[in-house]
Amino acid sequence: MARTKEKKKSKVGDIIYTILIIILLLIMGFSAFKVYTIYSKYKKGTDVYNEIAEDVGADEPAVDLDTRLNLDWDKLKGRNSDVQAWMRSVGTLINYPVVKGRDNDYYLNHLMDGTVNDKGTLFIDMYCEHPFEDFLTIIYGHRMRDESMFCTLGEYFEERDTPYFLEHPVIEFYTPEQDYDLEIFGAAVIDSRDGSKYNFSLYEETAIEEYIDWIFTHNELYGYDNRVSVVPTDHIVMLSTCTLRGSANDDNRVVVWGKLTPVNRKDN
Repeated sequence: MARTKEKKKSKVGDIIYTILIIILLLIMGFSAFKVYTIYSKYKKGTDVYNEIAEDVGADEPAVDLDTRLNLDWDKLKGRNSDVQAWMRSVGTLINYPVVKGRDNDYYLNHLMDGTVNDKGTLFIDMYCEHPFEDFLTIIYGHRMRDESMFCTLGEYFEERDTPYFLEHPVIEFYTPEQDYDLEIFGAAVIDSRDGSKYNFSLYEETAIEEYIDWIFTHNELYGYDNRVSVVPTDHIVMLSTCTLRGSANDDNRVVVWGKLTPVNRKDN
C-alpha cells in the first residue's frame, strides 16, 4: 500500500515537473519571439535609413571631419518635404535626416518614409518657428537598444580614460543652405517638463545669457575643457533623448547642447 502511494506521488511529481518544464519552454519561446520581433523592427528601420543615405549621397563612412557630405537635397526633399537637416557623427551610428512635423507625436514612431517603426525619426520641436536661426533649436530622438538614433548621446556623460567628448567634440550638421560643425559644449539630465530648458521664447539678451550660464553651471559633459565659447548671438542646438535605452516612460531626459558654427555657404 505504501509503495502504491509512493508511486502515485512520484507520478504526480513527474507530471508537475513536466508541466513546469513546458511552461518554462513556453516563456523562453515567447521571450525569444519578442526579442526577434523587436530586433526585426530595428533592422527594418536601419535598412530604410541606410537606403535613404545611399540614395542621397550620405552612405560614405566618415573618416574624419575633413570628409564632408555632398547631399542631394532635391532627392531628400523629394522623399519627404518635412526634411530640414542631416546629422552625422564620425565613428557612431548617427547619420540621419532631421525632420519637422506638424506635431511632436508622429515622428516618435514613424520613419522618414512613413513606415510605422519604433525607431522613429529625429525631429525638431514643432514649436521652434525658425530652426537654426533662433537662439535655440531642439531635436528629439530615441535612445535605441541597438545603439542607433540618439543612443550614443549618453556616452558624453560617462567617465573613461579618454572621454567620449574628446573623441566626438563635433557633430557634422547640414542644411540645404549651410554646412555646420555642431560644437558640443554642454550636457545634463533634465526634467522633460521643465519649460525653462525647453524654452523657445529666448529673445532678450539677459534671458539668453541666463540660459547659457545655467548650462555651464550644471554641465555634466565629462572631459569638457571649455574649448567652446557661447554668446547670445550664437545659435545652439539641444539634442534630447531618454535616460534609459528603449524607454520613454521616465520624465528625465539626457540632453546635449552644441553650437552651430558655419563651415560652407551654399549658393544654390
